[in-house]
Amino acid sequence: MKTCLALGFVYVVSIAGLWAEPLAEGTEKGAVYRTWTDTQGRKLEATFRGIENEQVFLQVRNGYVHRLPLEKLSDEDKQVARTLRPEGLGIPADPKLAQAAAQIDVLVNQGLVKAGQKPNPLASDEQFVRRVYLDVAGRIPTREEALAFINDSSESKRAKVIDQLLNSDGYRSHLFNYFADMMRVADEAVKVRFYTYQDWLKGEIADNLPWDRMVYSMMTADGKLLENGATGYLLRDAGMRLDNLSLTLSTFLGANVSCAQCHDHPFADWTQKQFYEMAAYFGATETYGAKGSKGANAQMMRKVVASLDNKRMQQQAKNVLRVNGMAVEDTGENELRLPDDYKYEDGKPGDLVSPKLISWSDVKPARMGAPAKSDDDLRTQFAKWMTSPENPRFAMTIANRLWKRAFGVGVKEPVTDMDDPSASVNPALMGHLAAEMVRLKFDMKQFMRLLYNTQAYQREATSYELTDNAPYLFPGPVLRRMTAEQAWDSCATLVVGADVDQFKGHRGEQYAKVMNLEFGKEVTPKAMEAQVEKAIAGMRQYAGKAAGNPKNNVKKKRMMKQAEGEGGEEDLTLAPPVRNGLVLARASELPQPEKDQHFLRMFGQSDRQISDSESDEGSIPQVLMLMNGEAQRVIGQEDSLVVKTAVGQGEVAKQVESLYLSFFSRKPKAGELADAVAGLDGGLTLKDLTWVLFNTREFVFVE
Repeated sequence: MKTCLALGFVYVVSIAGLWAEPLAEGTEKGAVYRTWTDTQGRKLEATFRGIENEQVFLQVRNGYVHRLPLEKLSDEDKQVARTLRPEGLGIPADPKLAQAAAQIDVLVNQGLVKAGQKPNPLASDEQFVRRVYLDVAGRIPTREEALAFINDSSESKRAKVIDQLLNSDGYRSHLFNYFADMMRVADEAVKVRFYTYQDWLKGEIADNLPWDRMVYSMMTADGKLLENGATGYLLRDAGMRLDNLSLTLSTFLGANVSCAQCHDHPFADWTQKQFYEMAAYFGATETYGAKGSKGANAQMMRKVVASLDNKRMQQQAKNVLRVNGMAVEDTGENELRLPDDYKYEDGKPGDLVSPKLISWSDVKPARMGAPAKSDDDLRTQFAKWMTSPENPRFAMTIANRLWKRAFGVGVKEPVTDMDDPSASVNPALMGHLAAEMVRLKFDMKQFMRLLYNTQAYQREATSYELTDNAPYLFPGPVLRRMTAEQAWDSCATLVVGADVDQFKGHRGEQYAKVMNLEFGKEVTPKAMEAQVEKAIAGMRQYAGKAAGNPKNNVKKKRMMKQAEGEGGEEDLTLAPPVRNGLVLARASELPQPEKDQHFLRMFGQSDRQISDSESDEGSIPQVLMLMNGEAQRVIGQEDSLVVKTAVGQGEVAKQVESLYLSFFSRKPKAGELADAVAGLDGGLTLKDLTWVLFNTREFVFVE
């Protein structure tokens, strides 16, 4: 046995056993495999993944990557290893990751072979670097970032850039945008502001909290919204426990239950009674709270409001009290009953509903009896059941969602309906992805790291139009338009560069400091009145269009500190640049959602009223905005980074090359370069060329 140490990982290689690896069924056979011979005459069929530091990396058919000293190979194979270009993805970050990625590739290839299809060729470095930046960090790479990758001669550079981006601020920002669309995260809902919910979600992503723990926290959270941001998920539908449960089941379990809320589902094995039995786990949960405007302090609240001088102050006081009344509390007793119009034989209108859970067979859901008695409250029982590794739909649903983020299409569509996994385009792949999610303990970063390291992901994008009735079997990712947030963040990157990731709002923390009131028997009406007036002074900074505008961060924070009786000169958030009225911060740091006429909304950003409702459909207003909008003008201005960088290149041809690298992460083709140089020599400006590149199809698509 021999222990090898390099590139940050340790593993044991059996030199003798290595040369008899079995072939994995369904493994693609082709020119990428060759027979290697060692100095003792033993032979190994493997793919050459690269050579680094006198070590050769060979991947056998079961996916595992072995590293061997170059000196152990025969003289002929030493020469081959020194001259051969790697077939495939290059040197992986670690051999176990490569093996796990290869297992996914085997299942993808099996699906393609069965359908008589072939995988797409491997994407070029230029295609890959732009795609991986957009998919992982949510923006295009800068000119310097693209060149650094393209010019890197290391055969492990793809694995390295994936890891680099997964640990970047851009990753956290981009994943927040996805969850914000999925969970309808908005600045304002039910007449209160949800900044603490946003800050909590961003914090969980930054800490890489596993998905099961994140969802468990949302299901079991209690207390005030101002003190516990995790309550924001349940409070988003305050007072509407049935609607919230329907969204919970479809979002996190892919359970197609929306119809069962009102009647037995006509197309799925869900009954109305089953739906109510699930909802009973929230039957003891109050989502308006008892400490605010509806509870024991209601009388004091009314006195405080009445004591204020004018109607405007009274209305503002009501707003302060309303947000302080937003809380999740358990009453201790399930009160859910069947609706008055219930019409089935298994119950009567108005009957108290006993909580019962659902279990799944291999294909379809089936009701099980009441759960065993537990000391846990009802919501905790529900959360443990839903997020358990033993619950097949929980892991499968998030795995399918993240696969769609990487490839543009889910293994099972729509992602909100996983009731019948056998209806997916590749059931074996779907089951394997769910098992991998469990194996990785719901670590979303590690799961996405696995997907991005597959050959399937790193192949050229499929550019033909998909038909509704033909399954897509993943010869590569699909060519797709940028999301609204990717497009906006890429525009900001062209103007500001990688520094766009530095600007953070942290609105929840500041908002809670200003707005949170102290309740209790010892708090007198006079003291409460003083608290309310202080909160009103701070609340004004969040009114109207100023809400969440990073342009005013410094002024806003200073005024809020003054309202708290503190100094206003220290610990101020770095404000992003503002050009032509546009705040050039990441979409995750702007108002959620943006105003209707903003670039983000015009490009399909969700209004956050319906889950997963962001659109990538083209429209005439989008075309007009690309041609004549503020974003286009800001990109072409002299103080824009993309223009300044191009100007600094000197000769015209180099300036054109700089712009192409900035917009497309590639150098111009000979014809493109000739046309651009001729245009600039004929009177066009660099600003004109930025307009042309910005308005190309290539810019707004993830290739």
